[in-house]
Amino acid sequence: MEAPAHLVRIDGRTILSRADFYAAVDKVEGTPDWIGHNLDALFDVLVAIWPKPTTLEWTYATASATAMGADFDILTGVLRDAENEPRSRFTFRAFDGEAGPADKDF
Repeated sequence: MEAPAHLVRIDGRTILSRADFYAAVDKVEGTPDWIGHNLDALFDVLVAIWPKPTTLEWTYATASATAMGADFDILTGVLRDAENEPRSRFTFRAFDGEAGPADKDF
């Protein structure tokens, strides 16, 4: 029997910088205290450290995208790379609001 999914939700209204994003990741159960705040460490957390399967839902992603600019694209690129990693069992979803698929491609 498969373990229940590990769901991580972050609120884009509070993620206005890369530092805010890493602070949110730090609070997620299963994230070790020693994890670095860099893209390689983020990828490792998503693929190898968080329980499997894991889904990260980024609500109000448009607010983050507007505030973060290129950093939003960089972070979501790492999230997509982790999602595409064979056997990662990681899924990323971005929403414009609280619930429902984003009408724009993040």
